[in-house]
Parts: sequence; C-alpha cells; structure tokens
Amino acid sequence: MTENEYAYFLYNIPGLGNKGIYSILGTGVTCRDIFNMDEKNLSLLVKEKTSKIKPAKEIIERRKNWNFEKESEKLRAQGIRFISACSDEFPERLRHIPDPPFAIYVKGRLPKPEIPSVSIVGARMCSDYGRFMSREFGKGLALAGVQVISGMARGVDGISQKAAIEAGGSSFGILGCGVDICYPEENRDIYSRICVNGGLISEYHPGTEPKPNLFPMRNRIISALADIVLVVEARQKSGTQITVDQALEQGKEVLAVPGRVTDRLSDGCNFLISQGAGVALSVGDVLDRLWSGDRIKDKNADETEEKSIVCGEKCRNDQNDNEDDFGLEEPRSIEDEIVDVVDIIPVSASSIMERLYEKEITISVPELMGKLMDLTYKGLIIQDGVYYRKRIG
Repeated sequence: MTENEYAYFLYNIPGLGNKGIYSILGTGVTCRDIFNMDEKNLSLLVKEKTSKIKPAKEIIERRKNWNFEKESEKLRAQGIRFISACSDEFPERLRHIPDPPFAIYVKGRLPKPEIPSVSIVGARMCSDYGRFMSREFGKGLALAGVQVISGMARGVDGISQKAAIEAGGSSFGILGCGVDICYPEENRDIYSRICVNGGLISEYHPGTEPKPNLFPMRNRIISALADIVLVVEARQKSGTQITVDQALEQGKEVLAVPGRVTDRLSDGCNFLISQGAGVALSVGDVLDRLWSGDRIKDKNADETEEKSIVCGEKCRNDQNDNEDDFGLEEPRSIEDEIVDVVDIIPVSASSIMERLYEKEITISVPELMGKLMDLTYKGLIIQDGVYYRKRIG
C-alpha cells in the first residue's frame, strides 16, 4: 500500500480534521505508522496531539475491516482521485497557506503550476453588466492561455468558467460539496464539460451535500491556486470579500472591475479599488499584472538563460558551417510576421490568421494563441478583450 492510501484511511476518520492530522504527523510518524500502531501508543499520541480520545477509538475500530483495494475502487468507479499532502501530486500552492487542507478530491485534473492562473469571483445574483464582464474576462483569459479558477457558483463564477471553456481554455471549479455533486443544478453543463477541460476539486468527501458553512472554507483554495484574484462584481459585504481577505493573507494580488457608484452590486469592487486593489478594465490589464514585477523578471531570467545556451550552440555551428551566409538577412520569425499584420486598430485572432494565410503563412489556432500570448507578455502587442492591437511607443 502507498502512503497516499494510508492517508485516505486517516482522512476518513471522524474528529481528526486537517489540523489534527497535521499535528499527529508533525511528530515524525507516517500515515502507515499510525495505521499499524498498537492501541496504547496510538491512544496516547492522538490524545496528546488532538486532546481527543474518540478519533483513536475510531482508527482502532475501522482498521479491522478496512479494505484498501475496495475503497480505492469506489473512487475509481466515479472517476475521482484522492490526493493527500503525502503525495507528490498535491499542489505546492496549498501546502503553505493558513489552515492548509490535508487532502483534496479531484475529478478531472489539477491546474498546471507552470501556466498562469486567475481566479474570477463575484456576485451570484449579478447584473447584466456583471454577466457581460464575466464572459469577457473568462473568454479573454482563456484565449490568452490563462487557466480560469472559480467556485462554479451561479452568477459570476459559473458564467466566467463557461466562457473560458467555450473559448477552448481550461477551467477549474473549487466546490463547497463533494466533487460527485453538481451544485447548483443549473450549472450541469459546466460541471460535465469542466471535467474534460479542467477539473473539479474539493476537500470534502464524495457525497457531501452543499451547506452554507462549507463554502467560506473552500474560498481559501480558490485564491491559493491562482496567481491573481479578479473580482468582477460584488456587494461590499458578501462572500466574495472572504475570498479577497484570504487572498491578501496568502500574499496574492487582487484586481477589481470598477462599476457605477450608484450600483450596489459594484460597491464591493469600488471599495476594493479605493483600498488599493488594482483596476481591471480589460483582459490586457490582468495579463499586464500577471507578467509585471517579479513575475516577468523570473520569466525573462529563465528565457535569457535558455537563449544564451541556444545562442552559444548556434554561434559555434555558425562559425563552422555558415561562412557563405555572411551578410545575408536572417529569416523572419513567425512572431515578426504576426506583429506586422497586427495594426493599431484592434483585430481578432481569426482576422490575424486570415492575414497570415494571405502571406502564405500557415499556423494552427493553438500555436497562434500561444504566439499572441507571448507577444503580449513581451509588450509588443496589447490585448483588449478578444481583440489585439499593436503597442505604440
């Protein structure tokens, strides 16, 4: 049996919880050790670290009839994976946040840590403005290759995630119930598609019904898995503020979409901006923040190192093989060609592709979107929603 399978047993013991398990494991024992520990030492250890004796009795009683293969098969049959902090698959971003989960259930896949992620959150009963902006940001970020993370709730959450999926992007829903339960039911289409184009994640056991007290806890995971938290529309006192508070506690950047000062659904966003949150007027604003400061420095440092190695190799080859090419113009890259066809007037990706075809340049949609994202990061072009324009100056 793997340590992750022993962790699954431990995670199913009532009364332990995340803090209890971490406290016990902090003594240096493993989940396997706890499962195999004699009753006397187990009782002493659990009581010392949790101030409770009942969990020890539960462990002793349940391990008598625990069937590892049977329990694993139950999850496999539902397409669910259990990933504990003992596993290498466990997201690194969840390990060091306040009150970290000990384990999560996943249906689909996890966000890729090397790809930028943005959490889009906001009001459930959003306005037409909120719905429009949710679609714009969800679609625009997905087209730029950014992973969209949210709570799959009605309103801003579900709208932005649906837009991201329909744009061919990846989205991840952090649930306040078991991953085998679709809530709200009106998001059934998102629930089904997100398992293919991303994943559903929850720290709650399969079969756990949605309850009001479970949603605030899941918000810390929504913010933890993202690089930036974007608030589209929210009242000043709302559940969205919980996500914002946790994001700030985790050191994440918060952006907000401004609204009319007379609109109560924009009070939360306008207040956040007045308190120092970044202003997000377009997808380009979010992308600029994703690759500003340390983020862009780290990326450029990696690219510089990689390029220096490649260039060093190329120079050595050139000295040996390319004496006859001296004075010839170097071939233009696909990025150069893309910059040429992008004008100061915003154009869509499909228009850019058509102009490239006119120049007899063939490129796939995924490759084009990747190049556009790279050029946006480099500051050569600007993205406005689903349109692109050349940066001047």
